[in-house]
Amino acid sequence: MGVSVYILAAVYFAVGVMAGILPPFIKPCSISDPNLNQCIEKSIELAGPKFADGIPELGIAPLDPVQLGTVVVDNPALKLTFSDTVVTGLRDFKVNSYKMNTDKGKAVLDFTANVTLKANYVMDGQVLILPIRGDGQAKIKITNLNIVIKYDYATTDGHWVVSGYKDSYKMDRAQFKFTNLFGGNKELADTTLRFVNENWSIIMSEIAPPAIKEIIRNCVEEVKKLFAGVPASELVLL
Repeated sequence: MGVSVYILAAVYFAVGVMAGILPPFIKPCSISDPNLNQCIEKSIELAGPKFADGIPELGIAPLDPVQLGTVVVDNPALKLTFSDTVVTGLRDFKVNSYKMNTDKGKAVLDFTANVTLKANYVMDGQVLILPIRGDGQAKIKITNLNIVIKYDYATTDGHWVVSGYKDSYKMDRAQFKFTNLFGGNKELADTTLRFVNENWSIIMSEIAPPAIKEIIRNCVEEVKKLFAGVPASELVLL
């Protein structure tokens, strides 16, 4: 009798663990909620900071800081390589909107964050009319980076699986700092940095895509891990 009770208790405990995969800081919404999208928006925003810290038990890596490693900008006019690239600021993102079409398996997440990229850099080439070269430390502060991710998903074996996504982005401002431009020539460096910061939009159109695309890819990959680790029925209650 006593042994049976212990076995039964162990089974209940195991089932409880399996059923409790959803991290406690993620509040599920109900599929029957007429304001489902707004509920999910709020849930994402509340869970965001803790999700950005990473969830080791689900294999989810931190997104703040997010390690991008080596990022290469290679166009005819400019060769730029960032190494040991780290981006911070995603944990404080704000959700602008979330739309989910459960019938078609489509969703759109629109969010904004102020982010800072820090890296070692090696650069040689030309930005607009000015030559530029150097190697040292880079810092790029991006104000109100607005990212929109449209993704398709299907339910397989009880889990959501992202089958593809498209993204777009824009920003309000970017500020650059590069140490050791022109081998430390302060006059040339100051002139070039002033020009780069005054023409930040054009400069970012040249150098931002590889870095921002990598930020987005990392976000999508970690969300995929959440979907793989947590059944869809726990993320949105039926």
